[in-house]
This record gives sequence, structure tokens and C-alpha cells, in this order.
Amino acid sequence: MPYSCADFASNFVNHLVNNGLIPAAVAESDDLEFQATEAMAVISDLAGRATAAPGLATNSVHVAGAAQRQARSTQFMTELLDGHETLTGLGEHHGMHTLADCMYLLSAIQKGTSISVEYPSESQVADIVKALPSGALWMTYVHEVTE
Repeated sequence: MPYSCADFASNFVNHLVNNGLIPAAVAESDDLEFQATEAMAVISDLAGRATAAPGLATNSVHVAGAAQRQARSTQFMTELLDGHETLTGLGEHHGMHTLADCMYLLSAIQKGTSISVEYPSESQVADIVKALPSGALWMTYVHEVTE
């Protein structure tokens, strides 16, 4: 029995879902263009992150999903707290918007999404993140919007 384009697309999208890289709603959609757009976006995102921090890139597809996101979020928090004694101190020194954005960033790393910093004059999150040992990787989760 021949392996069709539809079989390939279905298997590929299901593989991305099973590894926690895209939501199940993508695979459940009948819109093939939507599925392709989501699949290409996650591939581009992973390629960008691997380029930003090759030491964290892995060839194991099992680690690329939820386990890798959890490991990255743990690493982010460790690096953040190594640079700032407490989260309260971070908020007191850099402002509550910065602290909030750091926590939103932690959540984005756990989910494999990103945050938008809408008011960079009120948040120093980009400066703090860039100064971390894995700052280039963490900045792939941050989109700065100019005021």
C-alpha cells in the first residue's frame, strides 16, 4: 500500500503533538494550511533556539517536548536566582513590571511560547535576560515591542 501525502502530513503533525510541540487542536483541524503553518512555525522556532544555544540542542525527539521545556524553565529560574538573591529583591530593585515579565517568561518557557514586552521603558526584563549565562536562548522567548 503506497504512503500518501495525507499519510505523511498526518503522521508528521501527530508526531509534533505527541512530543508536546504543538497543541492537539492542530491535529484535529481539517485545515491543512493551518496544520502546515503551525508545523513550520514550531520547526523554525526549534531551529532558532538550537542556533541560539547549541549546547542545549538535542537530537532526541523525546526530550524536545515537555521534558525539554521543563528542563529549560528550571535552568532559567536557576540562572535568574543566581543573579538575584530573591524574587522580592528583583522586584524591589528593577520594578514590579520587570518581576512580572520574568514570571511570564518562565511560563512561556514552560509552555514553549513567548512573551511580548509592550512597554520596555517600564520593564527591564530584556536587560536582565540578556545578562544571564543562557541569555541568547532566553531572548528567543522574548519579543520586544518599541514604544
